[in-house]
Amino acid sequence: MAPLTILAARAIGVMTMIDSGGEDYKIIAVATADPEYNTYHEADELPSHKLTMVRRFFQDYKKLERKTAEVEEILHAKKVYPIIRAARRGR
Repeated sequence: MAPLTILAARAIGVMTMIDSGGEDYKIIAVATADPEYNTYHEADELPSHKLTMVRRFFQDYKKLERKTAEVEEILHAKKVYPIIRAARRGR
């Protein structure tokens, strides 16, 4: 997939990061047209190593910025939509 590509996706979970004292939400989604992932509806259905890779990615990129970040548990898909609505309202 090329950068800045727009595609249909389904949110399957949300991960909360705490960095610089504030919460930062990372929405985990799957492309609905991707046969490898389109059967997943919850993040905890993914193979555990995939979730480990996602967590590690976010921890490492914060280290590159010389910041520390706490990555909290990945929450279920139903927790995503209130976060999206709040973001759209400007909190």
